[in-house]
Amino acid sequence: MEEYEIHVKRAEKAYESFRLLKSRGLMEDAASRGYYAILHLCYALLLKYGESLPKTHSGLISKLWALKDELDLDRDLISSIARAQSMRERGDYGAVPSIRREDLELMESIIERLRRKLGHGR
Repeated sequence: MEEYEIHVKRAEKAYESFRLLKSRGLMEDAASRGYYAILHLCYALLLKYGESLPKTHSGLISKLWALKDELDLDRDLISSIARAQSMRERGDYGAVPSIRREDLELMESIIERLRRKLGHGR
């Protein structure tokens, strides 16, 4: 199995967990799984275009900005991915629950947009 396919499969598993956790009202846990679905879809996108993978989460955002034209990504999507990264950090490390349903809706929108870009969406 190619590295691209591994990331697509990991994204699909994380997305499945995201939907289950979201349906049960486990917002912070859903945000974490949603972010990792996004991360693996971004990795798959980079690999699809022959790019190397960044070593850090913040490196991913920097790389997406640098390659936005080559990857055909709009500013809104990259900004939303950065917000999702921040939400995951808040959900994982914040002392007070702060993830709202609207946050998860944004994550789901990002996931669907990336899936379509890779040819795996609805």
